[in-house]
Amino acid sequence: MGIVRKQSFVSSIYIYLGFAVGAINTVYLFPKYFTPEQFGLTKLLTDVAMLMAMFCTLGSATATVKFFPFYKSYLPAKKNDLPFITFLACIVGCLLFIGITPFCKELIIKKFSKNSSLFVEYFYLIYPLTIAYAFWILLENIEWCIQNSVLTNFLKEVGFRLITTLLVIVYMLGFVNFHQFIILFSGLYIVPVLVLVIDLYKKGYFNFTFTISKVTKRLGKYILTFSLFIFSGQMVALIARTADTILISGKSTNGLTDTAVFTIATFLIAMMEVPQRSMMGIAVATISYAWKDKDMNKIEEMYKKTALNLTILGLGIGCVMLLNANNMVAYFGSKYATLPALLLILGLSKLADLGTGLNSQILLSSKHWKLDFSTNMLFVFLSIPFNFYLISKMGLIGAAYATLISTLVYNLTRLIIIWKLFHILPYTLKSILPIIIAVAAFFISYAIPVFGNYFLDAVIRTSVFTGIYAIGIIKLRASSDINDMYFSVLERIKPSLKK
Repeated sequence: MGIVRKQSFVSSIYIYLGFAVGAINTVYLFPKYFTPEQFGLTKLLTDVAMLMAMFCTLGSATATVKFFPFYKSYLPAKKNDLPFITFLACIVGCLLFIGITPFCKELIIKKFSKNSSLFVEYFYLIYPLTIAYAFWILLENIEWCIQNSVLTNFLKEVGFRLITTLLVIVYMLGFVNFHQFIILFSGLYIVPVLVLVIDLYKKGYFNFTFTISKVTKRLGKYILTFSLFIFSGQMVALIARTADTILISGKSTNGLTDTAVFTIATFLIAMMEVPQRSMMGIAVATISYAWKDKDMNKIEEMYKKTALNLTILGLGIGCVMLLNANNMVAYFGSKYATLPALLLILGLSKLADLGTGLNSQILLSSKHWKLDFSTNMLFVFLSIPFNFYLISKMGLIGAAYATLISTLVYNLTRLIIIWKLFHILPYTLKSILPIIIAVAAFFISYAIPVFGNYFLDAVIRTSVFTGIYAIGIIKLRASSDINDMYFSVLERIKPSLKK
């Protein structure tokens, strides 16, 4: 866990810094300087681009993660044809995307012209967003494989958001109008992609060879089957995960305005998954090597520790959000009256995801990787119909309930599958302890009388909860990793304090 913990810690700093920049964008700049429709457009464009970008990769990114250890072990760098194969697949995918999308124009106009006409007007901007993000996905996975998740996390969490902030400032100062701003926004991912290309070039990754290697000849059919299955599974899973935004924009009465409200709710809840995102890159690589070495003990250890640590951190962040839900409504205004309910429902959904640890990564890296496709299909069959029906009946709250139901069933299914196949679970009796501490700290903080100033109220409630929760977790030794990190930081601070 040493390298995982070290890179996760550094990545967490970058990710929280990114969330600070993102909070300025999402909570202040966009609501203040853009109409809700314009704000909603930026979210919808990026969601659609992410969906299309996954198609463009044609499974090359997941193939890289799965098979990189084999190519590295059995081939010298100059004879490694995996980089050429994966880049060729991504280029082909982008060309297919460019060729197919014009035939979807009439359907897009039909579905979005009534409630989200702005999206129809600027639909062409998904091309630069999609193509750049497709190569970002591939390059990010390559960096994970060489155990360099810190750079990708910095660019993804801080870089993207800083570029957005700069673009908003340029718009805010009147140097560009909205039309020019949204065109510049469509180039959001180009600079980070170039940074990764330069970094990998310096590391000697781009030794493209056009000769088919012995590894590819031996594993070629397996790589193709794996890539198609996982690619299909990830595509349908991403469709399900972006269905709420797309369906809200198309079916909700307020269209892109409701999308803006849902964007703020999902942004706040996304803070709960920061620890997961910080450890994901290095954890994926570690699990891949553990499967290669048939080290089941290592996999079980990571499964349990990540589930416990993610639950502890997710609980803490989620409770702080929920404690301050009413303060957020006071800040944003009556248009955001649904935020407390959205935060509660989406928060429970996120906890269900965090509390099952790395179940997706374990399945994906194992010989039973086809089950990843099957469970992703299950998620789609649950998510899209639930979103379609509940958004029609309940609006934004319906989208939150659809997410909760789908996530619970999806993760429970994967949990059972991993138990049946490998006889490992991410939980121990110790897993209950953080929940007890969080519930106690939450209700003590919630009982504090309401202060007239919502900022002061937020500071006091957050401070009380954080103090009680942190002390409880450390004193009761709920997690050895968190305790080790705490005392390590303490040891580094002590000399400075003595000075």
